[in-house]
Formats: sequence, C-alpha cells, structure tokens
Amino acid sequence: MTDIKLPKQVVDRIEARWTSRYRPMEKQHSRLIDRRLEQLRAHRNNIWRYRRLLKTQLSELERQFIERRLAEELEAVERVASDVPPIGTRLMSIPAAETSGESPP
Repeated sequence: MTDIKLPKQVVDRIEARWTSRYRPMEKQHSRLIDRRLEQLRAHRNNIWRYRRLLKTQLSELERQFIERRLAEELEAVERVASDVPPIGTRLMSIPAAETSGESPP
C-alpha cells in the first residue's frame, strides 16, 4: 500500500477534499475548548478573589456569604472542567477529563 505513487495533483485534490470536510469540525472543537477555558478562567479569578476576601476582616454574615459563593465557584469549576475534552484528543472520541484543582499562573 505504501508503494503506490500518485500524481501530485491527485494527492492535492484528496488533501483539499479531506481538509474541507474535516476543518469545520476542528474549528467547532477549538471554539468549544476556547469557551470552556474562558469559563474556567472566570471561575478561577472569582475563587482567587473570594480567598483574598476571606483573609480580610469580615463580619460573620459576610464570611458565610463569601464561603458559600466560594463553594459554588468550586462546584462550577468541577462541572465545567469535567466537560473540557483533553487537548490531544480527536473529534471522534472525547472522554471527560478529571479536574485537578486550581493553580496560580
């Protein structure tokens, strides 16, 4: 099978047809990943903000509110991260990724 020699124009037409068929799916996959990463960054920033606030002097009511919001943000990160496909996967099989927590930049 590897010994078959095709003219360059035939190979070019095959490649053009292949890319025209599968490029839209790759773009859609890329947009999905970009959107999920944007959501994760927003949640991460909120978590950092809430953790900074918890280090300040707060009333008990304010502390409870921020702790509740922090818990909600952590749950949201887990939910979004479980839907983000691993970067190296192809479009045909995309398993759910496990969350690894957050890390500062």
